[in-house]
Amino acid sequence: MIINVAVMPGWAGGKWHTRQFEAGLQAAGYTVTDVLHADVIIAHSTACYDLPAKTPAQFFVLIDPPYWPGKSLLTRILEKKKYDAKLPKYQAPLRLKVQDFFWNVVYTFSKPKYTQLAFQHHGQLNFLQNLKNKHVGIIHNEQDYLCSPGIEVPIASYPDVKFVRLPGGHDDYYTNPQPYIDLLPKTL
Repeated sequence: MIINVAVMPGWAGGKWHTRQFEAGLQAAGYTVTDVLHADVIIAHSTACYDLPAKTPAQFFVLIDPPYWPGKSLLTRILEKKKYDAKLPKYQAPLRLKVQDFFWNVVYTFSKPKYTQLAFQHHGQLNFLQNLKNKHVGIIHNEQDYLCSPGIEVPIASYPDVKFVRLPGGHDDYYTNPQPYIDLLPKTL
């Protein structure tokens, strides 16, 4: 059976960033599609606050929703950038750094709705209310500076939501897709 997967990148991410992840999905036998035809939706960061109301998807994998009540979003972004600067991809040739920055800017300005969502909802998990009767998994990366390390406490009040913690930073699924793909259903 073919499993259709939709990938919803976050605030400053898009197809340029998810190309390696989507290639990994296809190599694992999944079909990459849009949210209207998905069996599984993978939402990253701010995309968790923009999940579609109408979709056939019954499985949702939410990677690092930017939930952290009481901590400024700007402070978190600066901490993430400081962490990211130490990563090997930022030791890459200048051309790759410029490409990454260029696409971050393009995607940020092409999704103004996500800017609003990030600032309005970063202290809430209200999107989980809309996923009742669905299979939901939330992944938190250990070195994520946008998602609270204590996110598992409020998630515990949602009995049907599974929680997984993985090593790595906020955007690791872009370049290290396999641990995330391994968590997806093999059959439906």
